[in-house]
Amino acid sequence: MTEPVGRPNVVSYDIDTRTAALVGVDFQRGFGHGFEPVPHADEAVATFIALARAWRAAGGTVIHVHTTYTPERTPTGRITDFVPGIADALSEGSPLAAFYDGMVEDDDVLVAKTTFSAVLGSDLPAELARRGLDTAVVGGLTTPICVQTTVDALSMTGTKVCLVRDACASQPMGDLTAEQAHDAAVQRMGYLFATVATAAEVVRSIGAVTAKAG
Repeated sequence: MTEPVGRPNVVSYDIDTRTAALVGVDFQRGFGHGFEPVPHADEAVATFIALARAWRAAGGTVIHVHTTYTPERTPTGRITDFVPGIADALSEGSPLAAFYDGMVEDDDVLVAKTTFSAVLGSDLPAELARRGLDTAVVGGLTTPICVQTTVDALSMTGTKVCLVRDACASQPMGDLTAEQAHDAAVQRMGYLFATVATAAEVVRSIGAVTAKAG
């Protein structure tokens, strides 16, 4: 009799800033302080900013994928079926499309996307490939939507993914509280699509790799 498929073996990816990018997804004010209520957005933002500071100090690339629209770059897929006003809310230059304060620094890479997934709606895969990076360390808003669709697609296209669980946050969804929706999404991604770590664990990992390389 064939054994039923259970939880996969635990996977561990090395986090090395020479081969990985730190990727922030939709750290924009509309998620948390606009049309999408995200109770723990500020905590996730602060965690990612601190992680990005350590990542840059180790010589790593920080990529910010953000949803922003212009007359030439309009929403793609069926996103407007479910969020009809998103093109106006996240139009380029609008307050809700703006990054959180302190998120972006001069040498960071900005990648505009047009739908939930940064793989289907942006040049993120090309930006990773251009730099010879095979791993994405991901945080963002919101955990079950733009983060999860990006993580899933990155993994399925061959990129190794580490999800930074405390650098993400969720909105409430249906009967789920924001905390429950976040936890469910993290567990799902960790089941088949990504390794899962805290920001502190990522910082320790890059520190260990840097020390070993030195």
